Amino acid sequence: MILPEGWEAFYTGVCDRTKALTKGGIWNNDASTMLAWLANFQDDKQRYLAAHILDRLTFRTEKMTESAFRMYLSSTFREFCQNAKNPIGSNVEDWLSGLRTPRCPWTEKIKLCSVSKAGEHGESGSHMIRILTGSVFSEDHVFSVDTEKLCNIKGYIILIVDDFMGSGDQFIKFAEHHKLDVAAKHNHIVYAPSVAYYKGLENLATSKYKVKITPLEVVSKNERFFSHEPNARFVGDDVNSEADVLKVYNDMRNLCTEFRTSGSKRYWLGRDTASLCVGFQWGCPNQSLGLMWLDGNTDWQRLVRRRGSQ
Repeated sequence: MILPEGWEAFYTGVCDRTKALTKGGIWNNDASTMLAWLANFQDDKQRYLAAHILDRLTFRTEKMTESAFRMYLSSTFREFCQNAKNPIGSNVEDWLSGLRTPRCPWTEKIKLCSVSKAGEHGESGSHMIRILTGSVFSEDHVFSVDTEKLCNIKGYIILIVDDFMGSGDQFIKFAEHHKLDVAAKHNHIVYAPSVAYYKGLENLATSKYKVKITPLEVVSKNERFFSHEPNARFVGDDVNSEADVLKVYNDMRNLCTEFRTSGSKRYWLGRDTASLCVGFQWGCPNQSLGLMWLDGNTDWQRLVRRRGSQ
């Protein structure tokens, strides 16, 4: 890999942008934590590559996620409910008030749940419920899949939420476990992941479940950090091939004992080599690059923690 002319200025620019995003409250995170991750790397080529990962980071905070869902509920979901013949209020403010007001008679048929199996409290799903309950939805809208069965209720509008939909496999397991094909015969069901990977959407497009899928944001093929296409050029500059940059990236695996073992190597480039740079305030999905969340040693600073870890 060649260090292009002006790479130091690029590195400094990424640091300045990170400080600005955190100081301005756009990223509800400590800039020193993110910059400390950059400080893990001493080799110039590694520093250059890490700066590109931070530059392409799609980072979503709790505040951003809540705001995105408010917009979604005001538009896409409200239209979905209208098509399902459910009252939607005289205006958007009236509608949102009805969702957050406890025991509101004209929104009582709307239920909220997250992608998880009964008895399994997946962190991402439960975290989404915590974000949306109170300020957006009243608690009586929450449907507990631990105590009730979706396939046993009738005449409801069911909103299933998640923070990230990657391969779509987790949703398919959820759908099979809770018999969504049966539930969809008697209810209107919509699945709304905060962020969805395009591969997962393609996977679910051919599924048998009669569920409307309306992601709030889609990560496209072009947003992958590594494309893994033959003869691809590196997305970050006009001088390096992707193969040369991948070699440096793979050598960085030696910085962490966790990724020297064969059992963890499959996540180094993200699950299914998705190679994404997606992170949330509460963690990142396994489709994201392993370098973002690996825990190297006592002196190592992670960029974003893995969901379910501390």
